[in-house]
Amino acid sequence: MTTADHDVPTSWSHIDTWLAAHTRRGPVRPAADAARLDAFEADLGLPLPADLRAWWLLPDATASYWIPDAFAPVSLDEALETYDIWLLVAEQEGDSFDANGLPEMRYQREFMPIALSPGGDGLIVDLRPGDTHGAVLLWDHETWILDVPRWASVTSMLQDITRALEARTPVLMSHAALGGSQEPSTATIDDVLDLSWQPITPNR
Repeated sequence: MTTADHDVPTSWSHIDTWLAAHTRRGPVRPAADAARLDAFEADLGLPLPADLRAWWLLPDATASYWIPDAFAPVSLDEALETYDIWLLVAEQEGDSFDANGLPEMRYQREFMPIALSPGGDGLIVDLRPGDTHGAVLLWDHETWILDVPRWASVTSMLQDITRALEARTPVLMSHAALGGSQEPSTATIDDVLDLSWQPITPNR
């Protein structure tokens, strides 16, 4: 994906407008300090995808659980704190191998959290070079098993959610088509104006 391919602010504007019209207002996540992003990038030694940087620079993004299936955007401070904790856990666990003698997954420096669930799982952006560079994946804090990407990029995540909210279509259809474990779901609003995502049966 090139810089010209993304339009994070436009997608977020659509989502924000829909949330304001249909849900009660939640907390907001402040825009990140660009200098701190630069410092993280320099320490990592890898460039951040343009749409990930644009994500962090969004002003006052709603921090309720609007990302399927129940994830809330976190501030850069919380993301980096979580990042350090998960790296420390991985270091303390050390290397281990599965029944086939293959190394088991550990949290890596090239995984950057962007949102957390109430249960402590995270959505991470994969910064490793390769086919999943820039993709949004689930980090299960208990199993440490990576599924196929939820979305190919932050841009595609926001576009998918925008379509789902405005057109009442399911999210995560592409993820499901790749064999992902998370079922496609549609947005529903409850009696207290909270957004949730309800799984559907594919091809119904």
